[in-house]
This record gives sequence, structure tokens and C-alpha cells, in this order.
Amino acid sequence: MIGKSTAIAVLLAFAGCGFYSFTGSSLPADLKTVEIPLFANQSLESDVADATTSALSTAIVSGNLLKIVSHDGNATITGNITSYVNVPYTFSATDTRQVSVQQYVVRITAAIDFTDNLKNKSIYKGTITGEGVYNLQTENEQTGKTRAITQLVTLIIQNSVQGW
Repeated sequence: MIGKSTAIAVLLAFAGCGFYSFTGSSLPADLKTVEIPLFANQSLESDVADATTSALSTAIVSGNLLKIVSHDGNATITGNITSYVNVPYTFSATDTRQVSVQQYVVRITAAIDFTDNLKNKSIYKGTITGEGVYNLQTENEQTGKTRAITQLVTLIIQNSVQGW
């Protein structure tokens, strides 16, 4: 289950960045509903699949792209979180040859399949990576994770629902 702090952070991030301004969808007229089962998680980050699934559902509803249903949808978006990494991103060096990390980046990679259930064919199938850079001095990994999920969801929608 998604943690309260993760859910709040994800929703606040979306609300503050104009995330829900999806326009220009040219989905086939017969696609009105979508199922979004909980993403699988092959990473070692326990709540990333829950957070990503929840954020994707929220984005689709807020963007008025499709109606989300629990079963028998016209389409299905399935996902598998294949990787979660938090690694140094930018460095600085001192005169004494000491290196310090200034920024880290969280990268979340997911395998996505957007299927038209009415025609029984895949509309989009691919691997997408979202990144979230954060300043180690003023932010934490949760900030980077929230940014990475936000970008990942945006790219999923651009490549699947809006890619039509």
C-alpha cells in the first residue's frame, strides 16, 4: 500500500507543476474506459509501484482522457517497475582533491503496455524512464522520487494515451 507521505508528496507535486494539462488526445472514439492494474515491482524500492500506479490513475482522471474502471475496460495500461536507482548526479572538487556530491538523481524505469482490448492489440509497448534530480543540501531522496514519478507518468501518458 502506498504510504501517506508518498501519496501526499506525489499529489502536491502534481498540483504545483501544471501536470494535468494534457491536451490533444486523439484516442479512437471507441476507447472510453481503461483498466490500470497495480504495476508489478522488480525494484528494491517497496512503494514505487503503488505510487506510480496511483499517480497514473490520478493523471488520467484529471486530464479527462479516459474513465478508469476496475474490470472490462476498453483498454488496459499495465506496467512493471524494472529499476529504481538513486545515484550521484553532480559533483564538486576542492583544492585538496576531495570530491563532494551536490545533487543526486532518482531514476525509475518501467516497462509499459497500453492495450486496446476491443481490438486485442497493443497500442504502445515500451520502456520509459523518469528522472528526479534533487539537491542533497536542501532536499531528500523522497523529493527526487516524487519528481521521477511525475516525469515517468507524464512520459507514459505522452507515449500511450496521447501518442495516438
